Amino acid sequence: MAGLRMREYFQGVERDLFDAVPHASIPIKKSTFGATVLTPSRSGSREVTSREATALLIVTKAAGSCLEPGSVAPRSFMLFDDEWIIENGCGQDISRSGLADIDQGRTPRDDRFILSARFVHWVETAARRGRLDEFMNSPPSPQP
Repeated sequence: MAGLRMREYFQGVERDLFDAVPHASIPIKKSTFGATVLTPSRSGSREVTSREATALLIVTKAAGSCLEPGSVAPRSFMLFDDEWIIENGCGQDISRSGLADIDQGRTPRDDRFILSARFVHWVETAARRGRLDEFMNSPPSPQP
């Protein structure tokens, strides 16, 4: 049930902010997912996708972090009374695309993202500005 709520939430955020067509699979999984520690590999050589940006926006908001370069967003977070984590592939893509640096933890749950100027600029340009502000300033957990 919680997985369905997260999928609907993720798809709604991605659709509302980036006009993206929903995919069946989302890059945020329950914390029991077989996550591995991410490896720092920032290069900026990979194109940014709305999927990566949406995952990073959701964890940034859930953590109560500001949407500005240098802000910290944990890879693992609480939402809908469950603990979630950004999956391995999306986490590495976030780093490769230059959206954030990875502050590698001892465990996957301890990994953190350090938001980049590229991420902030990309979402401010790609998202509907009013909707982005509304999303970031609304309560961290959407209603059930």
